[in-house]
Amino acid sequence: MGGNEMFHFYHLVSFSTSIMAYLYSTFINSTAARMGFKFSQIGLLNLLWSLTYAFSSITLGHLGDKVGYKRAMTFLYAYMFFVSLFGLFTTNASRLVLFALLQGAFFGAFFPEVEGLLARSERTLGVQPPLITSRFTLSWSSGNIIGVALGPLLTVRAKYLIFAYGLALSLVLVFLIIKDERENGKLIAFVPKRKLLANPTSNTWHVLDKPNLMKSLRFQYRVVLLLAGIVYTSVLAHFPKYITESGIRLEKAGFLMVGANIGVLVTFYFLQVWKSWVGNELVSSILLLVVPMTGILSLMASSPILTFVTALFAGFTYAVPYTFAIFYGLMSEEEGHGKQGAIHEMVIGLLFGFGPFVGGFFFEKFGGKFGLACLAILISVIVYATIIYLNSRRKGLAVGG
Repeated sequence: MGGNEMFHFYHLVSFSTSIMAYLYSTFINSTAARMGFKFSQIGLLNLLWSLTYAFSSITLGHLGDKVGYKRAMTFLYAYMFFVSLFGLFTTNASRLVLFALLQGAFFGAFFPEVEGLLARSERTLGVQPPLITSRFTLSWSSGNIIGVALGPLLTVRAKYLIFAYGLALSLVLVFLIIKDERENGKLIAFVPKRKLLANPTSNTWHVLDKPNLMKSLRFQYRVVLLLAGIVYTSVLAHFPKYITESGIRLEKAGFLMVGANIGVLVTFYFLQVWKSWVGNELVSSILLLVVPMTGILSLMASSPILTFVTALFAGFTYAVPYTFAIFYGLMSEEEGHGKQGAIHEMVIGLLFGFGPFVGGFFFEKFGGKFGLACLAILISVIVYATIIYLNSRRKGLAVGG
């Protein structure tokens, strides 16, 4: 499936599934807001389904290493068809919680499988390592924008369209992936464009030849992602309620929240084109200044435009460490790509649980704007303290490899 191109069928799979993921997550949070959940209750709901996501990632997410990624994805989409059918009849709080848990199990297992398939297939084809991860992140982050923008609107006006999309997508992809595996085998059949295969010239890419340093950076940026992403996930989970309490109608909330996802997409594109961050701790640390900047901006968010800008920067706080974490994780040679994808998605699952849970406390205790500011500043201090500590522990590692 594919010719001499930049993207292929499984990027489309990632894109379309990401739309479903964010339609469902915004449906959950918007429905909870309509049902009168408190900030802390919305946070607890997100914590529960995200723990399911994390558990699914670490237990089922690397199944593709054993049975094949395409086969694992086929089983998962068949499961998701029935979950979507159940979601269509979500009419009370208990069903909402159950649906949240069931869909969390799917996405926790799915994303490691597609990450593993892409990493193994494209490395075999000789695609530049940063372009493997950046093209994947571009595919799912562009889908996020659509899901977040339309989720609250459809929740209020036509929730059946959300689940009709999930049902149709799951059914179609079951058959298309089965067909692809029969025709092309376990890996992706794809002829990459020449510029995807170009050899790197930057000395900073030498980090790829130092497995110990790669492993250390992998751990560091997973920790940083878990911390910095709390700001982003708090915005996604609590902005529907925060925005409605500010006097803006719920169906319009998605068009302000989508700023966070636009921030994610812009960052992924920028870090794909400009790669000087690879192996460069100083540049990486400077880029992480977006975390405290988000807190400062939130204090000025007194209009829809400034609220959108705050959400935009919240997206930056997630996308920057995400790019670092997935790059150093999936580019590790010594371990299975599915396993590394599973660990990465476990971190994401924990983040999407503890982020809204912690954020709910700050929003409820200090109010929307000031609560977000306090949270972002506190997280910034912890992030930079973590980086300084871990860098001090590995002095000389970059030299020894």
